[in-house]
Amino acid sequence: MQGIARGASCNVALIYRHWASKRALYLDILRAVWLSAANELSRFVENGSGGPEAVIAAYLDAMMHDAMGAQILVREYLDGAPYLSQLTTAEPALLDPLRRAAAVIAEGTDGGVDPVLAVVTVGGLAALVASSREAMLPMVGQQLAPEAWRAHVLHVLANGLAPRAGGPRG
Repeated sequence: MQGIARGASCNVALIYRHWASKRALYLDILRAVWLSAANELSRFVENGSGGPEAVIAAYLDAMMHDAMGAQILVREYLDGAPYLSQLTTAEPALLDPLRRAAAVIAEGTDGGVDPVLAVVTVGGLAALVASSREAMLPMVGQQLAPEAWRAHVLHVLANGLAPRAGGPRG
């Protein structure tokens, strides 16, 4: 908690006034990150725009707007989502945006994919992509513009490695 207090430029007593423990603080942060992504996802789903590709775009946008939140989600997923499970068990409504997005995916696919698993996978990949944007610099030599990065990742997640129409081999 000392390190957190230093990073927040406050004293530990102030943090403990709001949160009983580091775990309570983490749960609040995780809940806020989850709700931010869920709200972005809900906006796309409620607008009825675009089917599965819109779900992917919504997750990418949410994660790219909050790279630190994306890192928190990646770490949570890598640990087996123990705290996210606690949150969703205590508040099952937190999963409603995921269920609505799964319904959109179910409508836009041929039934060969589990829509809930697809949404969870896309969410995890979007978080990983957003948190790794800086990490790709040594491999490509220059930072891609955010929109170019988003367009590239959206294409790969939506279409796999199939070439773009009119592109090389297409």
